[in-house]
Amino acid sequence: MSLHDESIVIDLHSDTLIPMRATGYRFGVEHHNRLLQKIGFYHTDLPRFLASGLTAQYFGLVTFPYPEKGCAKATFRQVDMLKKAVKEHDLVFARTANDIREAKKNGKFAALMGIEGAHNLESKLENVRAFHDAGVRYIGLAHFTKNAVCTPTGGLGSDRESPLTDFGHKVIVEMNRLGMIVDLAHVAKQAFLDGAKASNKPVIVSHTGISGAYELWRNLDDDQIRAVAGTDGVIGIIFAWRYLGKKRGGVEMLASHFEHVRKLVGAKHLALGSDYDGAVEPVRGLEEVSNLRKVTDLLIELGWKESEIRGVLGENVLRVMDQSPPVDTPVENESVGQSSP
Repeated sequence: MSLHDESIVIDLHSDTLIPMRATGYRFGVEHHNRLLQKIGFYHTDLPRFLASGLTAQYFGLVTFPYPEKGCAKATFRQVDMLKKAVKEHDLVFARTANDIREAKKNGKFAALMGIEGAHNLESKLENVRAFHDAGVRYIGLAHFTKNAVCTPTGGLGSDRESPLTDFGHKVIVEMNRLGMIVDLAHVAKQAFLDGAKASNKPVIVSHTGISGAYELWRNLDDDQIRAVAGTDGVIGIIFAWRYLGKKRGGVEMLASHFEHVRKLVGAKHLALGSDYDGAVEPVRGLEEVSNLRKVTDLLIELGWKESEIRGVLGENVLRVMDQSPPVDTPVENESVGQSSP
């Protein structure tokens, strides 16, 4: 517990905003609903985030992709929803690694944002800047549908051989310029490799399993792992059991996925990517974010060095963020409700 509680702990992906807007549940109140948890929601809320030892959480901004027109506005509404919750509960709205370090020093919980799927750009390059100015830190290039940037690993329009589009290259150039992080979760293999090669900054995979531990269409193979490591990026290991093995087990299901990446490219390229509240069923023991210390226990039991464990818990993500500082914007002084372009 002391190692976990002393460390900076960051989760790269939680879909908490889905139940917040779909069921209207209050972020600041502890919720327990076995049925909704089983079908993939209600894994988190502010009391359980605080009990987990998390320093910072990246909240996913998710929209339905059809029609694509309107997705940007829907994304900005979620930005405002999160900013309102941050203000109401006296949290830290973070954009930089130093924001997270300061939050840890002051005993505060930090909230960050990442977009899931470039369909939210609506094929408009200017929306990259608009999302950046609203405080979004990463953009996932795909979700479950093909868009103007690339194709997904699965879903409508999926195609492993389809390359990153010309527009996709322009999006990555603009994200690099602005200091936004490229997220390759859900991206089909060729576009994934193209995206890693195109980025001159570290890329992330915010939530995924590893094919070397469990072969699955959604999981990363060794070529993809090496491509991420080649940018000095990180891979967030998902907690959803269906991506980790054939049969639901406990926290130990994560072990082979962590170990495979560690042996292939080193622990410095690993992070946490729970996918809580993302319509997934976590492994037993991690049904709630408040149980997050069990992941630290697992890594200790595996005999990892303290520096490696601290890296996985959060230091590796801080390294990536330090290499992609956002350009100056007035976001810190922005009032709730003024995010939309």
